[in-house]
Amino acid sequence: MRDLVKTLMLGGFLVSCTTADNTHYRDISTLERPPVVAADRPSVEQRVTDDSAIPKKTGVKGLGEKVYLTTTTPVQLKIKQSFDQAWHSVNQALMLSDIKISDHERSKGHIYVNYGSRGLLEKALAFLSNGRKETNYLLLIEENGAETAITAAMSNANEQGRSSGDQDGYYDAPVDASTELLEMLYKILRDDFVGK
Repeated sequence: MRDLVKTLMLGGFLVSCTTADNTHYRDISTLERPPVVAADRPSVEQRVTDDSAIPKKTGVKGLGEKVYLTTTTPVQLKIKQSFDQAWHSVNQALMLSDIKISDHERSKGHIYVNYGSRGLLEKALAFLSNGRKETNYLLLIEENGAETAITAAMSNANEQGRSSGDQDGYYDAPVDASTELLEMLYKILRDDFVGK
């Protein structure tokens, strides 16, 4: 009974504090609102997904048939991914192959790399000339419908670094290994790449 009387008195006191003229207590538009935080825990109702029908990849690496080389001239590497996914895939493949990325411009789809041919003759010549001669290449990544096309071309002659063997005006012109570069990327993406 005492609790009921206290509650009624408190209610009466609160009602008497409010008047029709005093509306600033009712206006909550200037009050600070707490931030909205996304919760990491699941909602009250648990959702169960039956993934028994989804095939699981066990130990499978590479993109497989999602990547292929064209027989056109110049050769193109095609990936059945969006531009963003292909950009990520190519960068990861370059890191796996230890090819040095010298620069990139994502907005233009350009990746500049230093690459030296991996052929037997080139390796022997590189050994004799104190190191591998690397050439600057431009990888151009362009979205083409549901696929993304990658082409490789040597950078212009001004961007090519001259080796220490160009004494007395002697300079070996770099050998174009852009097709070899694309073939190597193709093999890495097809067989070794672990991604989405």
